[in-house]
Amino acid sequence: MTRADLHTLTGAYAVHALSGRELTEFERHLAVCDACRQEVRELRETAGKLAVATALTPPPTMKDDVLRRIATVRQEPPRVAAREARESHAGPRRRTGRRALNFALAACVAAAL
Repeated sequence: MTRADLHTLTGAYAVHALSGRELTEFERHLAVCDACRQEVRELRETAGKLAVATALTPPPTMKDDVLRRIATVRQEPPRVAAREARESHAGPRRRTGRRALNFALAACVAAAL
């Protein structure tokens, strides 16, 4: 990993999203880089303020509702080579749209919980 790459990891480090080799290398870099230490401090303060500003208390029935609905949601089957080949003919737009939709759905569920 280059020094320039390390400078791009301040945001991920600030929200504890690094692990393994990246974490080790970034912490080693952080010990000698004043600019990254300052940026991590500022990003952590901002992330904390955003968390408080957007925090909502979920309704008391939400957990029961989610657990009840899980039983009715069908899990997607594992991807196989034939299915991937069919989807590759659909073009990148369809795959990207599906990924974005899945990511948005996962983010909403995580935020709700």
